[in-house]
Amino acid sequence: MVVLRAGLCPGLTEEMIQLLRANNIRTVVDFVSSDLEDVAQSCSLSYKALVAVRRVLLAQFSAFPTNGADLYEELKSSTAILPTGNPSLDQLLDAGLYTGEVTELAGAPGSGKTQVCLSIAASVSLGLRQHVFFLDSTGGFTASRLYQMLQARVEDKEEQLEALQRVQVVRMFDIYEMLRALHEVRDCLSQQVESSAGPLKAVLIDSVSAVLSPLLGGRQSEGLAIMMQLARELKTLAKEFSVAVVVTNQVTRDSSTGALKSALGRSWSFVPSTRVLLQGRAVPWEEGAAPHTACLAKSPRQPTGMQVQLDIGSDAVQEQRPVTPTP
Repeated sequence: MVVLRAGLCPGLTEEMIQLLRANNIRTVVDFVSSDLEDVAQSCSLSYKALVAVRRVLLAQFSAFPTNGADLYEELKSSTAILPTGNPSLDQLLDAGLYTGEVTELAGAPGSGKTQVCLSIAASVSLGLRQHVFFLDSTGGFTASRLYQMLQARVEDKEEQLEALQRVQVVRMFDIYEMLRALHEVRDCLSQQVESSAGPLKAVLIDSVSAVLSPLLGGRQSEGLAIMMQLARELKTLAKEFSVAVVVTNQVTRDSSTGALKSALGRSWSFVPSTRVLLQGRAVPWEEGAAPHTACLAKSPRQPTGMQVQLDIGSDAVQEQRPVTPTP
């Protein structure tokens, strides 16, 4: 979905855009699918002007055939790979996090989801000097832990503080606040507003299940619609602005096999391009064993079932140990 912005087509002025946004019309799809008579009345805009703008947008953004070579060239020019801060996890993900995609970290409480997110924030803000947007819906973000990770990577205090300033944290505890925060991020990016610390390259959400699960019990038609609205928002943000989006999720047991799987149901399972299942060791003090494991459950590039061992408690990460997935 393309975000409405001044200059996108003749007649689409900044004043018109502000009035449309006030009525929750933010994208080309929102605009062309709206009742223009209602829009003209609620926004105090000329109906003829709105019709003219819609005619141009439909001609400009209607689907047209393209070939695989062009798509591949576009992918190469717009995709970046961001390190997670964990070498073995990067190997599991085929070098790291890919911009333009949604990656999910799923696991039970204590499996290391928040710690991995903090490691990604430290790696992107310090190593790449890029801006990170961290949405915390569980209260799990701790600046002191992030600072410890930065200290382990660099000794210069000025660099540590600069990296901390590149991580913007927003705490919210319901889905509507989360959607509003994502809309604001998208609006800023569409206007090419960047942080003084550098451009935004990673959006981390810990967690989506915390705000979505309460909406999915019983009659879940409304909750399902809101969940898919969040999914569209995340995919748009990732694709349109070449951002790596990382979300965390809880896990549940498959009723037929008993195996762990990502929560939020079948509809959500198609949202992330890549899914990693994190697990804590039942006996973390066992000699020679790392306390956490990461298993690749879904990937467009790597074979699923690959597994690595992670030492979440420190910056050290053990070597990758591929295993055969359990049937």
